Amino acid sequence: MTTILIVEDDDAIRNNIARLLKLEGYEIATAINGREGLERVRQLHPDLVISDISMPEMDGFALLEAVRADALIANTCVMLLTALDDRASMRRGMTAGADDYLAKPFTRVELLEALEGLLKKRGRIADSIQYAVQVREDHLRQAFTESLGGNRVPDKFGLEAPEGAITDQVIEATVLFSDIRNFTSLAEKLESSEVAELLTQYFERTAEPVLTNGGRHLKFIGDGLMAVFADTAGGSPIPAARRAVSAALAMALATHEFRSWLDQRFGERGLPPFAIGVGLHSGEVTICRLGTIQNKETTPIGDTVNTAARLEAASKELGWTVVASNATLTRAGDGVQTSGMTSLAVRGRHGYVDVAEIVGLVTNLEDKQHGMATLTERAAEIRAAVQVNSEITARAVKGALKSKLTSLMDAQFQPGEAPLRLKGYRLSRKIGSGGMTEVYLAIREDDGLPVVLKVLDAAGKATSEHLSRFIQEYTLLSRIVDPHVIRIYDQGFTDDHAYIAMEYFERGDLRSELNAGMNQKRVLAVISQVAMALDAIHERGIIHRDLKPENIMLRPDGSVALADFGVAKSMLAAENMALTQTRHGDVVGTPYYLSPEQVAGHAITPATDMYSLGVMMYEMLAGERPFRADSLDLLLARHLSAPTPMLPLEHEGLQPVVEKLMAKNPADRYPTARSLLDDLAQRPLLRTVAGPAA
Repeated sequence: MTTILIVEDDDAIRNNIARLLKLEGYEIATAINGREGLERVRQLHPDLVISDISMPEMDGFALLEAVRADALIANTCVMLLTALDDRASMRRGMTAGADDYLAKPFTRVELLEALEGLLKKRGRIADSIQYAVQVREDHLRQAFTESLGGNRVPDKFGLEAPEGAITDQVIEATVLFSDIRNFTSLAEKLESSEVAELLTQYFERTAEPVLTNGGRHLKFIGDGLMAVFADTAGGSPIPAARRAVSAALAMALATHEFRSWLDQRFGERGLPPFAIGVGLHSGEVTICRLGTIQNKETTPIGDTVNTAARLEAASKELGWTVVASNATLTRAGDGVQTSGMTSLAVRGRHGYVDVAEIVGLVTNLEDKQHGMATLTERAAEIRAAVQVNSEITARAVKGALKSKLTSLMDAQFQPGEAPLRLKGYRLSRKIGSGGMTEVYLAIREDDGLPVVLKVLDAAGKATSEHLSRFIQEYTLLSRIVDPHVIRIYDQGFTDDHAYIAMEYFERGDLRSELNAGMNQKRVLAVISQVAMALDAIHERGIIHRDLKPENIMLRPDGSVALADFGVAKSMLAAENMALTQTRHGDVVGTPYYLSPEQVAGHAITPATDMYSLGVMMYEMLAGERPFRADSLDLLLARHLSAPTPMLPLEHEGLQPVVEKLMAKNPADRYPTARSLLDDLAQRPLLRTVAGPAA
């Protein structure tokens, strides 16, 4: 129902209008003066305000100006009523942002016609806003989709003047651009609501130093932020470029502190490291105006804006957080601390731009006196913009990721690749091959579930030995129902092929996360979950024999699952006689993670998997493998005799755990995976970081 607020100090007029509009089906609220009317507007957010001009405490003009100055209610429709039927009053009201003007006395028909016209206009505005939001979201989605394909989209902010924009002013200023690096990699591991939450928390932290240092014309587009710092009359005496440098460094600090929130909120999800890039450039900036007087939007454009965006884009390749042009450094004054310096070819400009990495700022007395802080009254407006942008971005990036996945699943086979036809499955593309098997991404036709099909060419070169091993893998896996072991859905045979249908992991394996760096809390969560998987398979008489990061798969919720049992071995005597294909002396597994007994060709036991888990744990904590060598023979020799290296100091409390896992003698290792879990649970400092039991 449409809500109308009537602000009128004359009781008779106020009550008559209220009765008239109630009869027409409107929800009515009233106020006796402008001050009370402003409070009701903020409280009720009415669809329309009908206000008298001549009132005590706060007149209609002051009420209108207050409404337009408040970002949360600035778009409220306002109709002014007055007995002053003259052009001056009308012009003042419309200039202040009134949507319509009705002179008293007026008839019922005049009021209702004016009201109907305003509400129709409001509906059109709402439709145009929704259309603009949709266009913006579609643009973002396209940008994210192109970036997923490896293409950088530097004009994500839309740096050209919008159609219909009017040049408002041309100023000398410093432009700041920032962006989150590898944002799509972050987003693909979170739900849409979580992406929005992350962006909101991040922008609220980083927008504050921009505002306090005098940044204006803030724009939030996707995972990026743009702001303009200008030298204005009566403003801060600190140069705009210096305030922009201060804001950029404060953003870097806020981002560092934001990582603590991120770790607490999503520590178990295996997110890639969170980092930003910032670009700064100074020069002439054109401020364009788009929209009506009461709903004006300003957009900075020009070569300075473009260059700042290109510098931010180059920050990742340079490995710098804050990249500033020489023009900005010159204007910023003394005390700006720099590290590397270089020249960049910037697209759209002739010649090169000299740039430097900014790493600090030594403040002077004037800086401290003025606190490099100016107006912050737009904080509420910024928060509202952040929230809207976060929701739009979340939808756009998740939509792009979904489209990318769909395109992969609908991909055609390469020329010459005759697609297999397996009943009940639609194969979309080959994703790997090895030995006598090929691996495909497929869709289960009865429910649309993405699966991985491991297929053996049973009628081709495969021998009975290959087929026996293939059947063994399914036999071993089909016994296991554990949340940290890959799910097996089906096994089947055709005239020419045998296949296993298993769980598809969109996020891939642990290697990418390990290479990006893992904190201790995440390492212990992963180790604990892998230990649970080992406990489950060892209890059923199965040894994995090829434990490595590439065989630890990531689920969307951040949990992990043990996969690839192609060389797994059953400890059951009867099956060993029938199915064991590996003789003593054969090396099975990946050399970096082999146990000493595998190297020496001795008996394989569950302790073999524990050694490989220890190698993985060391690598996750130290960021490198414990043993490396120039030749395979030397690497295997180190597994046999070299002592376990020391972990970095911050992880020294886990040294005994790693050494026990990697003991050369299997009898000196943890006897079972469960005993490892029990040991971790007994360590007070580790109890809260080992992760859930399932």
